[in-house]
Amino acid sequence: MAAKSPPNHPEIDWTKWRAPESGEVRSPCPVLNSLANHGILPRDGKGVTKEMAVKAMTSAINLDVEIAKIFASVALTTNPNAHAHSFDLDHVSRHGLIEHDVSLSRDDFALGDNHTFNADIWKSVLDTYGDSKETNFALATEARYNRVIAAKKAHEAANKDFTYGIKEAVLSYGETAILMSLLGNPKNGKIPVEYLKIVVEEERLPYEEGWRPAAHPITPIDLTDAVFKLIHANEHKSAEASEVGLGTVHAVQNAVTSILPTYCVIM
Repeated sequence: MAAKSPPNHPEIDWTKWRAPESGEVRSPCPVLNSLANHGILPRDGKGVTKEMAVKAMTSAINLDVEIAKIFASVALTTNPNAHAHSFDLDHVSRHGLIEHDVSLSRDDFALGDNHTFNADIWKSVLDTYGDSKETNFALATEARYNRVIAAKKAHEAANKDFTYGIKEAVLSYGETAILMSLLGNPKNGKIPVEYLKIVVEEERLPYEEGWRPAAHPITPIDLTDAVFKLIHANEHKSAEASEVGLGTVHAVQNAVTSILPTYCVIM
């Protein structure tokens, strides 16, 4: 079953999905893992070049080529071999580059396993949505902020330092903004909760359920706009601004504008 691809992109057979087998590696990013499970990235998750990553992200999920290049360039730096021209998906677990704390589906680096899907953390995110079948900016940013607070409490309980500055805040907002942009409408924040569950839990893009790649490339402007809408919908935005050390919501928005293009990565 070939998807209707964006203009000038090849057709993709989304039925060729399978879970990883023994010896194959994956990342802490459900979208990257989905691309490997669909065979769009190497199924073994190894030897991913910059060119492979850019082609996969632009052709399959219609990310803007500049975002894809930024991601691929950062991903190369996660390889322990500084002279390598490729990376394995499990290299992306290296903390603080693409992988980040307060992930919606992984534990924090200081608390143990920052690589593997954590069902308890993900359940706490889904609990925010309750019986809702569809996301919106208010619910999505509440789920994200609840995860931040839960992470802070978990660090305190484990007597670990909790770092949540502007970089971490941008990555937290960015993770939600990218998922909303990839899976639905970044203008109104509406995507089926089912799509979220499929991507995060099964690491599969929900073509069979009705999802289609965005008709137009997802640009840094699109992501910044989605982040601003998430900030605006956040009932705790003033408290979060204080937490990250910027003091005002306006300062956070300015920081997002300057920093987000650098951290346009898929979480």
